[in-house]
Amino acid sequence: MVSRLNDHRAWDHIRAQALAGAEVQVLLLHDAVLETEASVARALGEPESNKVVVMACVEDATRRQVPERWALVDYAGIIQRCVAADKVTTW
Repeated sequence: MVSRLNDHRAWDHIRAQALAGAEVQVLLLHDAVLETEASVARALGEPESNKVVVMACVEDATRRQVPERWALVDYAGIIQRCVAADKVTTW
């Protein structure tokens, strides 16, 4: 889960996990929902950006009037993903 816009430390960690072959799902929260496809591709590198699934909290995206660019997940979906995940890292 990434909550800050342009959080390079988080994206570096995500890129490293993708390079290691991990299945990586990223959930954008708070101001991080303002990330764009281009900013994520720059942060991850083009090949790795295709290996990472990016989703956004629907409530945060709606509050910030972000157009639907990511799959949107409600609070119940966030909890379900956390429970189902092998590991959850929050940035």
